[in-house]
This record gives sequence, structure tokens and C-alpha cells, in this order.
Amino acid sequence: MLINTLLMVSSVFCFKAESDTSFLFREHPRFFEKYKELLVNIRNYYVTPREAEEEFKAMMHELRRKFPNTLVPGEYIPLVFPLAGSNVSAVGGRRGNGFYVRQFDLFDQSVSGSHPAHDIFIYDRDHDCIDDRRGEYVDVVSVGHGIVIAVEHDWQEGSVFRGGNYVWVYDLERGGLWYYAHNRISVVQAGQRVRPGDKLGEVGRTGFNAAKNRSDTHLHLMYLELDDDLYPHPVNYYEWLKDAETIYKSSAAEKYTPPRQLNFIPVKKLKINKPGIHRELPLSLKVPVRASGSTVRSNKKYKRR
Repeated sequence: MLINTLLMVSSVFCFKAESDTSFLFREHPRFFEKYKELLVNIRNYYVTPREAEEEFKAMMHELRRKFPNTLVPGEYIPLVFPLAGSNVSAVGGRRGNGFYVRQFDLFDQSVSGSHPAHDIFIYDRDHDCIDDRRGEYVDVVSVGHGIVIAVEHDWQEGSVFRGGNYVWVYDLERGGLWYYAHNRISVVQAGQRVRPGDKLGEVGRTGFNAAKNRSDTHLHLMYLELDDDLYPHPVNYYEWLKDAETIYKSSAAEKYTPPRQLNFIPVKKLKINKPGIHRELPLSLKVPVRASGSTVRSNKKYKRR
């Protein structure tokens, strides 16, 4: 009892000393699961685009605070090519023209008509996800140093969700986000640190469109740059791929142990007083509550004006 009391007091004082954002890693051991929850809320219209944007920016603010960019503006470090044993010749389109942006809004599922990414293919005529020239699955690897912030492992055939098994990585060097989609399997977990060449998964055919016979087996890779207001913008990184290093054997990411939940800390009662920052916990940290106290998830879509 005495130990718990001392830990609680210590945690409160630590929080006061660091309370410069709307939530902190230590007070929310499941922080790295929250980005995936936000993506699900956007996809299912549980939040409006405005609410989703506010929550996204709160998360990115905390990541930037905790992990400042290691590259200064104008500095350049070559990537590792995202498929082991491959190079820019595997990128779809001609000279990178598979990337195009007409309209893009990460926070609004109704905005479409763009392909803000590059598709990187393997030679797989029978669509079994095995490269016919190598006779084996092809590893998807991290292009740089980062932290995994969302993973899908369990996409099921017939699902309408387009990304399939995916991995989102926060880039510790550039301060942006990498999205690796359609993996056969994803082998990392949220919160894990990855280095250039660490295995994230294997090239696959998961996702609503990628699973169809008309689609060739590929990795869908998008990079989002965050501006000064932390709003995400897709970047055509084709020139980076041309200069990327090819590796022939992937490495394993360091093991990640999630922090222990300190359930005696009254997180929801803590208040943030810094102006200009969203003052409440992000929406995905809140659970709708009935008058009786039981939890419920609403299926009601927001109305567009």
C-alpha cells in the first residue's frame, strides 16, 4: 500500500513537470495502439474529419516531442529499398508516374480519385505471393529508422477494407509517416522500433482491390510529410527510390515490451493548462457511456453539410 501511494505521488509530480501535450506516453501505455483506433474511427465514420484531424495532430505533436527529427532541413540520407533483393525497376508505372494526387484527405473517406503512393511489384504469375524467379516470399523492410505506430495482422478475405495487412511507421529521421500495405503477413507490432532493413512483413495480396485477380502482387507504399501545423501531405519519393540501397537479407526488429498499465493513476482527471493544445484526451481514448454506466459504440454516421 505504501509503495503504491509513493508511486502515485511520484507519477503526479512527474506529470506536472512534463504536461506540455494533451497526453503522455507514460500515462497511456497503449499509446501506440491509438493510431490504429483513429484509423478505424475514420473508416467507420465514428468521428468527423475535423475531430479526426485534431486527434491526429495531438498524436503527432506527442511523437515529435518525444522523438525529434534527426535530420535537419535540407539534409539527406538514402533509403533502404523497401523490398529485399529488389530495386527501382520493380516500381510500377513509367518513371514514377504511378503516383498522382488529385484530392487527398487522410481524415475523410469520401475523398478519392488519387493514388498518393508507389506500387512495387514482384514477379508472381500465379498469384500465390511467391516470387516466381526466387521461389520464395519477398520481405518488406523498413526504409529507415522508425517506430511502428499501427499494424494490421488479421485481414480476412472478403473484407471491403482496402489496405489489407498493413504497417504504419513514424520516421524518426524525417518526421513523417510511412504506410506499407497489402502485406501477406505483418511481423511487427505497434511500439516496436525498426532500423533500415528490418523486416516488417512479406509482399502479399491482402486488401479489397489487391486480392482481385486483376491486380498483380505488390507493396503499396505511401509517405506522408507533416507540415508546420502537423497536417499530412503525400510526397512523391520516386527519386529517393532511385537512390535507395538494395539489401538481400532482412534483419529482425528489436523486441518490444509494452509498458505496464498503472491503473491507480486517475488519468482522465488530469488536466492540461497549456493554451493552443487540444485540452481533452483524444477521441479514441474516450468510450461512450450510457446513463446506466455501460459502454456502447455508436454506429451512427456523421452528417455532411
